Amino acid sequence: MPKVSQSKAPELLAPAGGAEALRAAVNNGADAVYLGTETLNARIGAENFSLKALEEATRYAHLRGARVYLTANVIIRPSEMPEALTLASQAWAAGVDAIIVQDLGFARVLRETLPDIRLHASTQMCAHDSVTISELAGLGFSRVTLARELSISEIAAICGIGVAEIEVFVHGALCFCYSGQCLLSSAVGGRSANRGQCTQPCRLPFDLLDDAGRQASTPGRHLMSTKDLAAAPLLPRLVASGVSALKIEGRMKSPEYVAVVTGVYRAALDRALADPEGFEVSDAEMDTLAEVFSRGFTTGYLEGTRDDEYMAYARPSDRGVSVGRVTQVGDGIATISFDKAVEADDTLEFWTRRGRFAQKAGVLDVGGAELTAVPAGEEATVMLEGAAAPGDRVFRVTDAALESAARRTFLAEDAGRMVPVHIGVKAIVGEPFVVTLQADDIRVEVKGAKVEPARTKALTAADITEHVGRLGGTPFVPEGWDIELDPSAGAGFSLLHRVRREATEALETELLAPYASRRRRNPLLPGARAIRRRSSHTREIPDVVAWTIHPQVAKACLDAGAHWAIVPDWAIPKTEEMPDRLVSELPRIMRDRESGFALSDVRPGSNVVAGNLGAVRSASEAGANVWAHWGLNTLNPWTVAVLEDVGASGAWLSPELSGREIARICSESDLPAGIAVLGRQQVMVTEHCILMSGVDCSRQCAECPHRERWYALRDRKGYGFPVMSDPRGRSHLFNAVPLDLTRALPEIVEAGVAAVRLDFTVESLQEAQHLTRLMRAALEAVVAGRPGFQERLLEPSTTGHFFRGVR
Repeated sequence: MPKVSQSKAPELLAPAGGAEALRAAVNNGADAVYLGTETLNARIGAENFSLKALEEATRYAHLRGARVYLTANVIIRPSEMPEALTLASQAWAAGVDAIIVQDLGFARVLRETLPDIRLHASTQMCAHDSVTISELAGLGFSRVTLARELSISEIAAICGIGVAEIEVFVHGALCFCYSGQCLLSSAVGGRSANRGQCTQPCRLPFDLLDDAGRQASTPGRHLMSTKDLAAAPLLPRLVASGVSALKIEGRMKSPEYVAVVTGVYRAALDRALADPEGFEVSDAEMDTLAEVFSRGFTTGYLEGTRDDEYMAYARPSDRGVSVGRVTQVGDGIATISFDKAVEADDTLEFWTRRGRFAQKAGVLDVGGAELTAVPAGEEATVMLEGAAAPGDRVFRVTDAALESAARRTFLAEDAGRMVPVHIGVKAIVGEPFVVTLQADDIRVEVKGAKVEPARTKALTAADITEHVGRLGGTPFVPEGWDIELDPSAGAGFSLLHRVRREATEALETELLAPYASRRRRNPLLPGARAIRRRSSHTREIPDVVAWTIHPQVAKACLDAGAHWAIVPDWAIPKTEEMPDRLVSELPRIMRDRESGFALSDVRPGSNVVAGNLGAVRSASEAGANVWAHWGLNTLNPWTVAVLEDVGASGAWLSPELSGREIARICSESDLPAGIAVLGRQQVMVTEHCILMSGVDCSRQCAECPHRERWYALRDRKGYGFPVMSDPRGRSHLFNAVPLDLTRALPEIVEAGVAAVRLDFTVESLQEAQHLTRLMRAALEAVVAGRPGFQERLLEPSTTGHFFRGVR
């Protein structure tokens, strides 16, 4: 595989939730924008683009030297794959420069049917190790957006491999869970983050409880709410790491937000490129970023931060910028000592002991004079719309002047990123009137009618610069002139206007020429795999598989009839003899520095479950029998085929599938497939340790005594979500309500599922053993044609997405 050269000047990539945001991004210096259409993208709640609007967007961006990437960054149901393929074909014809993809099966389909399309791997793929990046490059991805949890040193090492361009986030909201691994919104509300429907339940209040039900003291109640990423101070280091693109998050944000943040990062990146040693970000720039949106800023994991500095425990929403404190209050009024300048149209938020409220500043009274603005260091009295008290802090959450200036960059008639052009004009009597336009290395020449001798007033250079230089309504601006003028030349201004117009149209055509040959195609959807009759992995009943973090529970389940059991690698004792049917689960988060240890016990013929693409490949090349983890989001048979090609001998399907979809995958794939049927499903894996919010942390994760017990996050409705942390300091959160598909077993058996999984978390050894025995008996009854269990094994419980599917 040829080595990819990482650019010394990384691309600044900005979000475009709608047409105004796209103009805001381009006009404020973005090298590229990413956007979505009305379906199949991870920000389905944004304004988004119709196909017609997409064509207009790509034309606008391309004429101004910016690229456009389409987000199709969701997992795709089997029934949706034809629609996804059609969308990709239409978007490519409309001029997009690349398509951002999460679904491995979709990537496979695109490579087979539309190989000209450039593919970028979404951060939803959770790519965080070099082997996975290499595998994605082998699947046809030109660029990979890394997981946000990596440090700059890890990013630099991955860039050094050189198999694909590397993109990283530098600003915006942070997910608490590894992207692509979060099922919390899906589990509690049926709206999947992997489908662009996340309701952000992680931003809600929770209490941390120990295994005795005691509530821990925490710095706030928003225990999974992160601060926002702001990596502007790290730009020189990121540039030096070799990344090809720096990405700003925010397709759900306003065009004003996009304008301001893009503008700040454009200026900062240019300085970082020009003078990395002397680079710094001013306090004013950081304040400007905070003015448009901030939950508090962090550089996140880029600098290796894993502690509470990363979190916004007290406030999950925009906090703005502190502008002062209340010094005294009267009847419906408050006097504020301002440490920043404030205007009457600004929106202020008062942080009181009873909560918070926001209002327009309104008229500012200074010594009896009613003003529309006050400078920093001044006291002013405002009318109150809520109750405040002396000492309350005051924040500005909307800077009216800043937003007004931002709007002018994308709404004003003369707003727009201009393309500098060098203009040449030749006006020689007896020869055609000639206009040439040159933008970088693209040059066009247009000839008009012959120039006649002047009858009255001869044409002047000033006439030419005025009339040929009128480029309003185009993306061009004169950069320089080369005029060859006969002193006796005469020409009507209409000639100058016509040739100028034809020249600008010709230059636009040349700038768009790389996209002009694209045509909309109607490719046929390829089959996932030629289906073969299954025999070697078919049993009388599907394999009953127990998952647990306790080896003793696993042994008890095997004794009770489980065919095999899965235990995380870190929980398997190295000094004890384990049953052959006990399968090691490799970490689904397996950084390069961790992979050697994690793979050290993988031997030819051993059985493992692997949670990321790189681990599947590495374990299979070591000779192991590898089942792909459910965290790989296998939602269609094309993804199953990818996993088989990478080396999987079985695949655990996504818990977001319906029964019908499971049956289709099993019928169109020749790889054994398994599903979860009982127990609490894992809904998060996080780099930040949840327990840190309420227990003393020694930073010695492997020896942490709190790992020996289960904790829980209790939500506002009283549901408790079990949580535990592993020896690497990562937290694992499980659904409050267990899954129970006992009554669906006839349908599951009929679908051809090869294995069913029972996930045991807080259950005792005896409970796990009993449930395993019951599940084995129920399956044997179904296979024998006898009635299965009509009652649930667990109460309360949920059937998940099996009957209704996921949004």
